[in-house]
Amino acid sequence: MVFIMEISSLFHIAGSNFAYAYDEKKLHIKLKSKRNDVQKVHLVFGDPYDYREEAAKDGSGATVWEWHYDLAGMEKTGTDGVYDYWFIEIEPVWQRLRYAFYLESAERPYLFMEGKTVPVTGLKDPKLCDPMNFFAFPFINLVDVYQAPDWVKDAIWYQIFPERFANGDPENDPKGAKSWEEPLESSQDHYGGDLQGVIDHLDYLEELGINGIYFTPIFRSNSNHKYDTIDYMTIDPHFGDSKVLKELVEEAHKRGIRVMLDVVFNHSGFYFDKFQDVVLKGEKSAYKDWFHIKKYPVFDKTNDFQSSKELNFDTFAYTPSMPKLNTQNSETKEYLLNVIRYWSDVAPIDGWRLDVANEVDHQFWREFRTVVREKNPQAYIVGEVWHDANPWLMGDQFDAVMNYPLQSAVAGFFAKNTLDSLEFTHEVSRINFQYPKHVNCHMYNLLDSHDTPRFLYQAEGNKGKLKLAYVFMMTHMGAPSIYYGDEVGMTGKQDPDCRRPMLWKKEDQDLELLAFMKKLIRIRKEHAVLRDQGELCFLSVGNYPEALLYKRFCGNEVYYVLMNRSDEKCVLPLPEEMYHQRFYDLWHEKPIGPVDGMELEPYGFTLLKLTTQNE
Repeated sequence: MVFIMEISSLFHIAGSNFAYAYDEKKLHIKLKSKRNDVQKVHLVFGDPYDYREEAAKDGSGATVWEWHYDLAGMEKTGTDGVYDYWFIEIEPVWQRLRYAFYLESAERPYLFMEGKTVPVTGLKDPKLCDPMNFFAFPFINLVDVYQAPDWVKDAIWYQIFPERFANGDPENDPKGAKSWEEPLESSQDHYGGDLQGVIDHLDYLEELGINGIYFTPIFRSNSNHKYDTIDYMTIDPHFGDSKVLKELVEEAHKRGIRVMLDVVFNHSGFYFDKFQDVVLKGEKSAYKDWFHIKKYPVFDKTNDFQSSKELNFDTFAYTPSMPKLNTQNSETKEYLLNVIRYWSDVAPIDGWRLDVANEVDHQFWREFRTVVREKNPQAYIVGEVWHDANPWLMGDQFDAVMNYPLQSAVAGFFAKNTLDSLEFTHEVSRINFQYPKHVNCHMYNLLDSHDTPRFLYQAEGNKGKLKLAYVFMMTHMGAPSIYYGDEVGMTGKQDPDCRRPMLWKKEDQDLELLAFMKKLIRIRKEHAVLRDQGELCFLSVGNYPEALLYKRFCGNEVYYVLMNRSDEKCVLPLPEEMYHQRFYDLWHEKPIGPVDGMELEPYGFTLLKLTTQNE
């Protein structure tokens, strides 16, 4: 049987997440090939203008000008079960590069270029000296390089749904607000949570160890979730006012906690004054171009306001109470950008989470980024995008997105048992390869949120699975997030059940889980390789589909994470690279001598640091 490489499976795009500037000097280049199709990959690369006088190969003694190239081996960094992923970091002398991929297979070597893929005779084939059809990275322009705030790589976020976190000022409660202990019965219920309640519990958050708070919207709205804004320039009076917000940010900063606000620029609320003007005045309204109006009258009161899909204006989803804003209109755009300018002057806001970010035009987000950076060069920008978000993450728009693909994979393996360990590692490898390395380090990684069932509910109340999931999130690259109350065992299915009032009575809290979370956060903070500095590599667990083994490493510093998702004890054989090694058990705080297997309790885990003779 003759093995033939599947050329059509090769994938690379220059100037994308497959070839990007990591900083002002380095390029990261990636390649995707069919699994097990390619044995080795060399990058053939050189400066596009570097032609040198060489002796002619015909022995005539004449000289010719030939393009000068170098070769470097690429690293196979992972697989998703269908494709293999290859990576290399290159530092071109003159910040520019022409390159192609020299592929070794069982059949013959090939040269994969921008224009075509051709067979070659070997590494000395003349085709390697002709860069005309090679991929090109014309120049590393610093202004084009993705740059995000350094502090985000060390962030541990805590998401707060303000209406349900704590009631610090009963005087501003909505009419008919329930007492904190009353059961949640409807998505329309109010409980009186507010910003003062958050201020009152900042010490609790500091003791937990988080260093960032993400608030869902706090601007004026008639709903409890506030995603239908009716006044962007006013804090909802049931939450407080601008003075309380300023105090909250200042008090949080004193504790080393940053604050990120949620803004909704895809749509407004139905009772936003600009939209109401269009409803009342129709085509004569000065704000008719602020929205996507199809015909007039804008709103026919004979229609069912709650369910009609045949509206005269575009909305978020099919929600009549959320008319879509026209961010391509200059007046609308300027108004929304002024919202950022205004609140940045009220308080030193550290970040902005952008609701339904993928339905807003890219040009708006480019201008948004400029305004945000002008007000605070270290502000973090994270978009709500549930799918491949590369178009927003090339350095000109967002710093990160909410990493829902990772959340789905984690839930599938740890909570629902719909993925085994091999499928999980394949999926995580695919997700991580999908984005540039520095983007992965700044990702907003979540287990659950106000838009999903709580993780403990998905795990059918299994606290061991919740712990394992957080161990993974706290030892994975990117910024992990805790949804308020997860740390004390809160559960609940989809909205509104996942938005129950926070458990504050000690007798209602899972204090053992809380202590576990505090310890896990402390370990993450103490070891930079487990946060942003380390590479991640999954290791084989053989015939143990419910076990997981991976390492984080940087230079000589190496950590291993072992997990058992099963309800039965297992003895996990260790890979050869761990033989005859000594480790320090970070969780149990004790040294471990050379072993060839590791016993893991049901839903157990081990965090090991490789030690040297001097440690």
